[in-house]
Amino acid sequence: MQNIAKHLSLYLALFTSVALHAQSNSNTRSEMTTSGTVTEKASGQVFVAAKKDDLPNDPYRSAVFIAAVSGSVQLTLNIPLWHSVKQPYVTIENLTKGTYLRYTTFPGESTYRTTSYTLIAGDQYRLTANIYPNPSDPNDDTDEDVLATLSW
Repeated sequence: MQNIAKHLSLYLALFTSVALHAQSNSNTRSEMTTSGTVTEKASGQVFVAAKKDDLPNDPYRSAVFIAAVSGSVQLTLNIPLWHSVKQPYVTIENLTKGTYLRYTTFPGESTYRTTSYTLIAGDQYRLTANIYPNPSDPNDDTDEDVLATLSW
């Protein structure tokens, strides 16, 4: 029994080491410059999702992070058309500077779109997705959701 426990802890330590190594390698990517040199660039993403039937304070609705890069990044949005009761939107806030942008979808706009957003390395941000159910509509789709992915 002691041998099993000893080997199990060894396997667990090995697995944790491999997982941490893979995670640390996934946050950088190589990029070839025009002069032929290779530079390492940080990469990553933040994802949030809100469904109408989420529990209050669902942890997937909001994500707080510190920007590892400066510059323009991609913000991919999937937001249903605006409705005054459901209020589907995505907000990105710069908590360091106290500024924010709110994205909604109005008639004539695409519900799925990609836009750019500028991050400042070291600043703290919060990405939030929101949607509420419509209790006055018996045919309201409870699977309707709001999705946002910030990637660099």
